[in-house]
Amino acid sequence: MKYYLDFLKKPNKDNSYAMALAANLSGKAINISKTTAPHAVSYPFTSLYGISHGHAVSLTLEKFFYFNFVNSNKSNANFDLNQRFKMIFNLSNVANINDFTSFILNIKKNLKLESNYKNLGVDIDQNLSRIISSISIQRLSNNPIELNKNDLKYILLSK
Repeated sequence: MKYYLDFLKKPNKDNSYAMALAANLSGKAINISKTTAPHAVSYPFTSLYGISHGHAVSLTLEKFFYFNFVNSNKSNANFDLNQRFKMIFNLSNVANINDFTSFILNIKKNLKLESNYKNLGVDIDQNLSRIISSISIQRLSNNPIELNKNDLKYILLSK
């Protein structure tokens, strides 16, 4: 977080190194913990619509955070999900889930990532069933809240 905007605006040796290190550590973390719902949902957007993987992950990132937060009482994780959210809020310097959602949206804005499906050439209403049927259930299983098709519809259609 400390380097990403500087890297985007004016890459140099220091911020490029920091971003490469962050990417490496992120890869190691994913190898240990596996991916969760935003990753699982990203694959149809990449394979069906040619949206780059990172951009596709960003399409639902804040939506899944919000969903998991409001449904934290249904957590099947082997850790305290509410404590995890407190830690995330603290690291992001925000007070609550709404501030965190704004925080994520601001990052996406700074990265110039389009979030509107229509602007990306995706008719979400027309293709919702196709997108959901293309999602790997195995990759969804690591989400702290069990997800079903109705949950996915709600998340994908939420603004």
